[in-house]
Order: sequence, then structure tokens, then C-alpha cells
Amino acid sequence: MIALSYYPGCSLRSSSDFYDISLKKVMAYYGVALKELDDWSCCGALAALMVNEGLSLALSARNIALAEGSGFHLVAPCSACYARTKTAARKIAEDKETRRMVNDALSPLSCNGNIEVKNIIEVFLEYIGIERIADSVSYDLAPIHAVAYYGCLLTRIMGISPSDDIEDPMGMDIILKALGVTVIPWQYKTECCGASSTITNGDVTAKLSGRLIKAVVRSGAQTIVTTCPLCQLNLDLITYLGEDIQPVPVLFLPEIFELAIFGKISGGARHIVSIRDIEQAIAPVKGHVR
Repeated sequence: MIALSYYPGCSLRSSSDFYDISLKKVMAYYGVALKELDDWSCCGALAALMVNEGLSLALSARNIALAEGSGFHLVAPCSACYARTKTAARKIAEDKETRRMVNDALSPLSCNGNIEVKNIIEVFLEYIGIERIADSVSYDLAPIHAVAYYGCLLTRIMGISPSDDIEDPMGMDIILKALGVTVIPWQYKTECCGASSTITNGDVTAKLSGRLIKAVVRSGAQTIVTTCPLCQLNLDLITYLGEDIQPVPVLFLPEIFELAIFGKISGGARHIVSIRDIEQAIAPVKGHVR
């Protein structure tokens, strides 16, 4: 049994709760125990950083302190949570003054930043492995033509060694191919979807997300696969943002695992753009015995 500390973050407790359900189901299947941090709190995402860097560091430090107390490495599925937590851990570990400042704010909690923070692509690759992933496939996903969308945060964390190539990451592509998906190459893997500008300036998100959707349609792909809850939401909302555009289903990476292993997605009804055609396109692998 593999155990990891788990920081779901605010999105996976609200608009993207079906991401949380899917991830837990898939990890349980592979024998990975996600031990949710007790009494975790918001990391502040990018909003807190824009207001006060010290506040942003302290918010993330609290979750880091909880994870250090657990003795396990920490997984953060949300790209913003992953970026902020990983950045905070590095600064706390390397800078004495930062460490003093956040520990003064956290008292009686304390942290040293000596914890590994992982995104879910890293967890699938490092803790489960491609061979085991491929062996677990029970349904033929070849009819699913998908693009892997990493978003602009996952590999572009300032001052942090990226977990994959900055401009052309391949980790999710490799996983999708192991699951049997027909992966379509494209040049927009790390382009911005508009992020939180959806709240302050919906036209910006409509333009940027619309550009991505159009590129997907041109590529011949039927769906987008991502690990970022904000990216998923923005792209799923595209027709409600004023864009007259052909919508494309946007799935979370663990949902592709659900299709490959179980043949059905737990939170399928929660998607704005219907995923019914995707579920109906697959069939059990001939001769496969689970």
C-alpha cells in the first residue's frame, strides 16, 4: 500500500468535486491511499499572491506543516494549489527569514518545507508506472481522439525545476497512450485558458478558451484531457461565455482512467458539455479478463 498526504484544495470541494471523486476511486483501485490533510485551508491560489506574498506563503505553509506532520509526501491535484504549495515549500526550506516569518504566523504549528509536493501526473508515473497502467486497461479507448492540455501553470512555476518539459510536456500524453487513447498532437498544450479572468473579465477567457477549442476542433480531436480544475471549468463553460463555437467535452485525467478500467465515469452528469458520446464509443477489450 502506498500512502500520500492529500490536499484537494477549494475547487475539488466545490465546482470540481467530481474530480475528487474520480481521483479517489482510481487511486484506491491501484492501492494508493490518499490521506486527506486534517483541517486543511485555502492556499490563496494566485489571488493572495497578488495582494500579499507573505500572506500567500503563510497560507500554503499551514498545509505544508500539516503534511510534514503526516510523514508522507503531498499530492495537490489542482494546478494552482500545486504551484503555490511547491513554491512555498522551496522558499521555506531555502530561506531562513521566510521560514521564521511563516512559523511566527503559524505558531504553534511549524514547518521546514522539507516535503515533496507532487502533481497527479507525477503520482501516476512515479508511484503506479506505465506498465501497470497499461495492464489495468479493460476497455478499448482507441476510439477516443484526445489532446492533452496541461495549462499554463503546471510546468511554469517560477524558480522551480519543472516536472516536465516547459513548452512541450509529455507526461500526460504518455499516460493517455498507455490507457489506449488515440492522442492527437497539438501546439496549445501550455497556452492559457484565461484562468481567473473569467470572474473579472469574461471576454478575455472567452477569447483565450475559444482559441483553444477551435484548435482542438481543427486537430480532429473529440475531447480535451486536463488536470487543472480551472482549465476544465473555463473550457466547459465556453458556450456560456458568449462564444458561438462548437463545444468539446473536457475530461479530467482520472476520468480517462475510469473509462479504461470501469467503462464509465462517476461524475459524468456534472459535465456541462455532454460526455455521453465518449462513453458510448468504447467497448470492453476482447478476451480481457479482469
